[in-house]
Amino acid sequence: MPAPLRILYLISLLSTIICGSVYIATFFGYADLSVIWFVLFLFILWPMVVWQWRRVPRCNLVSEIFGQVPLWMKITTVALILFIFINYLVNSSLIYGAQPIKLDDERLVLRKGELILRVLTPGEYAWAQAVQMRILAGHLVAFYGLAVIALRAFWIKTGPAMADAKVTGN
Repeated sequence: MPAPLRILYLISLLSTIICGSVYIATFFGYADLSVIWFVLFLFILWPMVVWQWRRVPRCNLVSEIFGQVPLWMKITTVALILFIFINYLVNSSLIYGAQPIKLDDERLVLRKGELILRVLTPGEYAWAQAVQMRILAGHLVAFYGLAVIALRAFWIKTGPAMADAKVTGN
């Protein structure tokens, strides 16, 4: 695997693991706000992934001669895309589409727009923050995971990976 592709692949893989661990931690009530930096990094990484995609000849993307993308990668891609929607809908419904906010008068509330849905206890506030962080971390896991799959597919469709490809007859 060429160095630029390998570096992007390893960075995407490491980011997926880190965001996945933050996602899992939210189920235990831990909301790590430092994962927000991964959003910024995503806007740096994906243009580089798209740049690598532009380097793959178009005829290679659909041709089986240039290596087949494994079925598990296709299934994982569909699963990650479905996960984005399911994660958002389920976790958003848990907090009624609202945000946990600390008001100026020190009240902890669940607010949707200007409407205060309910006043929260400190435990409920921490739980609502964890759910809100779960939405973000879940999206990051999916987008970094998709970058990993895309980069691996680009490697299959170019370079020496083609020499090991198995061609199946129709």
